[in-house]
Amino acid sequence: MRVAVVGAGPSGLVAAKHAIEAGFDTTVFEAGDDLGGQWHSTAPHSGIWPGMHTNTSRAMTAFSDFAAPAEHPLHPAAEQIHAYLRAYADRFGVSERIRLRTPVKRVTPGWDVDGERFDAVIVASGRFGKPHMPPGLDGFDGELLHSFDYPGAEPFRDRAVLVYGNGISGSEIASDLARVTRVVCAFRKPRYVIQKNVEGVSSDWQWYTTFGALERRHLSRDEFIRRMRERVLSAVGNPTDYGAPEPDPDFLTAGLALCQDCLADVQAGRIVCRPAIAAVDGRDVAFTDGSRERVDAIVCATGYDPDIPYLDEGLWRELYQRTLHPDHPRLGFVGQFLAQGPYFPLLELQARWVTAIWAGEVEPPDQELMRAALVRAPPVDPHNAFATTIAEELGVAPDVLARPELTEALLFGPMLPPRYRFDGPGAQADAPRRFAEQLAASPRAPVDPADIAALREFGLGEAADRLRTGSRRP
Repeated sequence: MRVAVVGAGPSGLVAAKHAIEAGFDTTVFEAGDDLGGQWHSTAPHSGIWPGMHTNTSRAMTAFSDFAAPAEHPLHPAAEQIHAYLRAYADRFGVSERIRLRTPVKRVTPGWDVDGERFDAVIVASGRFGKPHMPPGLDGFDGELLHSFDYPGAEPFRDRAVLVYGNGISGSEIASDLARVTRVVCAFRKPRYVIQKNVEGVSSDWQWYTTFGALERRHLSRDEFIRRMRERVLSAVGNPTDYGAPEPDPDFLTAGLALCQDCLADVQAGRIVCRPAIAAVDGRDVAFTDGSRERVDAIVCATGYDPDIPYLDEGLWRELYQRTLHPDHPRLGFVGQFLAQGPYFPLLELQARWVTAIWAGEVEPPDQELMRAALVRAPPVDPHNAFATTIAEELGVAPDVLARPELTEALLFGPMLPPRYRFDGPGAQADAPRRFAEQLAASPRAPVDPADIAALREFGLGEAADRLRTGSRRP
């Protein structure tokens, strides 16, 4: 079977790797002059700024059978991720399948890729290539840019800068700028904020666990909100403690941002918080609370629009589990979603699922089931919930009781990629050992005994009994 993969970023590389592994004749189309997607940071299509590091830990910014180099810091630099992706592509024979400087203009069912026939297509061209600019800023006559084009803090030294948006990019850029100038950060709704590194524990080791996915799946909405809000406030405090606006008590409505220093910067006066922009006139900006600021530049950290111009919108707008189209079994999608938390393990699960279906290793989902589920997907997928769902679809979700020495870690520890190699299609005998080695490489916060007791609510009484002494196994 001939398979076309559109894109040679992380999504395309992992998709091609598994297509090759399944025995398919695989071709990767890449518009740029090198692989890596956003992590090819010097390319025009990359929105990564100088000095940027990942928000996710080295262990979770890697694939299941190709661990991150041990010398990487807890949160690697962009250049290190690019080198990791190059080594991955070389190791698994993907590099020689990539056609660089070959943008795809049109893909049609059948499958035809710019006049070349294939049996199947994987869309993996990325989700962060079309910056969304908010309306109403036409009257600003200072420097106006999107976070995609943010060049780093130094060009803004001692200039008045407004960052519009308080998601991860907005918070990080505001904090980055606060090193060189006073910053105004404006946003439509206040968010709760967690740090990405607390005493050497990365946020993705603490906040994205199987236990958290079980809570989200089984608890009522109100109870889940209560527990999550309580957990965040206990760990970090309320943003109002730092002088920031108070988020909505409904945790899911308010949302979550991830930044190491932005709350401390607000507390120190280096970042001033304002509500949404009401109007701009020259360099004067008015906000919805009646306050005003005069600024020299506005950086819009306002997200990205979906952008798959080579494919009819009807083929990608609604997908089953962000991955499959119910009417086109030879069309797969990898990375066309917005997630909270690490991306790489999710991309790999999608790639493995698509290629396993095409190789006949797993049964495809029922078409009617897929159609019925199209309207239920959330706008943003929490890592643990999405990973659990795709792992179950693929048949590789680990049995948390099968290996007693790993039960606690599988439930309450980080969702390290080797866990999806324990059983099922693509299982590897040494995966539990690799999981344990990665687990031991970084510290971990202790488990709350109340969370162990709560396992009974999810039908895991045996696991609760095993762990009730509170002792943590290695």
